[in-house]
This record gives sequence, C-alpha cells and structure tokens, in this order.
Amino acid sequence: MALSFGVVYFLIAGVPPLPPLSVYDKLIYGVASALVLGFSLDFIRTPPFMRWLLFPLGCAALLYWLEHPGIETAGFWTLVGLGGLWLASIAALWRLEAEREAGINPVVMLMIAALGLAAVAMLGGATVIAFLSVALAAALFGFTVWNWPTNVFPYGATLLMGAGGTLFLLAWIAALHEPAVNLPALGILVLVFFGDMAAKHMHLGESRAAKAAAPIVLAAVCCVPVLGAVALAHFLNT
Repeated sequence: MALSFGVVYFLIAGVPPLPPLSVYDKLIYGVASALVLGFSLDFIRTPPFMRWLLFPLGCAALLYWLEHPGIETAGFWTLVGLGGLWLASIAALWRLEAEREAGINPVVMLMIAALGLAAVAMLGGATVIAFLSVALAAALFGFTVWNWPTNVFPYGATLLMGAGGTLFLLAWIAALHEPAVNLPALGILVLVFFGDMAAKHMHLGESRAAKAAAPIVLAAVCCVPVLGAVALAHFLNT
C-alpha cells in the first residue's frame, strides 16, 4: 500500500530534495516517518494506553514539522486553526484505534475519507492533493478487497499511522496551503470516522453473510458526510 502511494507521489511530484523546500516536499518524508512510528509501535507491542498517548504527540510533531519554520511567528488565529486541525486528527485517530478489533472497518473509514478529501480538494482546485488522495484511497481499497470477507492481514499501528498519517498530512496541506479549498467541507469529513457508530444501529446480525455485508454498510453510511461535504464545497465555490 505504501509502495503504491509512493509511486504515484514520485510520478506527480518527483524526487523531493533533502532537506525539503516546500510542504509537498515534506509530505513523503512525513508519510515515511508515520510509517516508521507505526511499525515501531507494532514491533515493541505497545499497550493500548501508550498508543493513545503517542498518537497526539506524533500528530503534534508532524504538524509542527510541516509548518516549520513559519509556525514560530504565527499569529493567534493561525495557532487556533492549527490546534483545531490537531484536535480533529486526534479525534479521528482515536476513533480508528477504538475500532482496531473490528476487522477492516477502520480501513473502510480511511478509504471513504480519502475519497471525500479528493473530491473537496478537486472542487477547490488542489489537483495534487486530489490525485494523491485518490491514490491513497485506491491503495486502501486494494487492502480492503484483500481482507474481505475474511481478514488475511492484521490491522495495526503501522497501517493506522501510515494511512491515517498520510490522510491527515494531505488534509493539513489542503487546509493550510490551498486557500480555495473549503474549510467547513473539510471539517464535515471528520464525521466519517464516527460512521461506525451509526452503522452498528442497523443490527445486521452475526451470520456469515451479515459479517460480509458489514463493511459495505459502513461504507454507505460513511458516504453520507462525504456527500454533504462535497455539496457544501460545490455550492460555496460556485
């Protein structure tokens, strides 16, 4: 999955310099850092409460690095905006971690959120963000199909931090560096990560068919806030 996203990134943006010069240069290094952090958490088998503590720290470090050096001289409202992005990312990560044992549900939510980000970014003229979000969604779709209806590969911190970190970096860049991208629409996309709560109320049962249908139902539920975000972005951008 990481390889497919990396290939698309290099085809679109080329090989970034080191040290990176722009936020798009920093993107791939941020993705690699998130993957390494997630793999480390899986390798040392950190207990759940440690992951819940490390996720906020990891997001804060990535966001600070993405906006360095300008963040040191940022104004009050800019810092408030950065804090809002950080809190939204933490809420999403915690929801994904809470669903860790729920099969491919977290991957489905990430996939739908990536498609929503692609649509909102495209409506805002951020084509690079849109293409990279589609690449991420395609990679997650492949992982989902490979693990449906029976899980083959485990879902751990590597996937959560790798895919989630990539999605959040793309969303942060769209929010902070693409002025035409609609911010309220991006905010609505956070609701995707609460879609499992609504899907559970449908009581599909415990049969094999019900378990196979659960990810499809979850995807449909998660599409509701995505459609709302796209509609809002469309009407406010016209």
